[in-house]
Amino acid sequence: MCFDKLAEEFIDTEMVLCHIPENQQLIKAIHGEMFVLGYLSEHGKRAYPKELSKALDVSTARIARMLNHMEEKGLIVRQVDGQDMRQKIVILTEKGNSLSVIQHKEAVEAARRILERLGFEDACEFLRIQRKMIDSIAWEVTQMQQ
Repeated sequence: MCFDKLAEEFIDTEMVLCHIPENQQLIKAIHGEMFVLGYLSEHGKRAYPKELSKALDVSTARIARMLNHMEEKGLIVRQVDGQDMRQKIVILTEKGNSLSVIQHKEAVEAARRILERLGFEDACEFLRIQRKMIDSIAWEVTQMQQ
């Protein structure tokens, strides 16, 4: 079995997927400001910038720039942490929370349309294979760290 040919086909398929509007919407949901809004929504509407940096896997400088833009838009506020005056905490505003809810619904709808085109059985199989890939990669990372 030639995995090189399969790898080439996999890359080609991923490139095509990048241009499908529903997939672009999903990609936006897991990157950038949408990710930060979702993260804050799921973590008590507050987090430290370092947490966001780690979760998004970007530098603290990039997070700071992103938070500046989000604060200008009224999506978040930054306040001094009452327990540690040296740190600031990022807090989701009502406007940010509302936008997060809307974006989440839109992302779920985009994913539903993609999975619906596959049909129920193939959609389940697709997700099973994705979970298997994640488990395999996680196992490999764990082995490399030991």
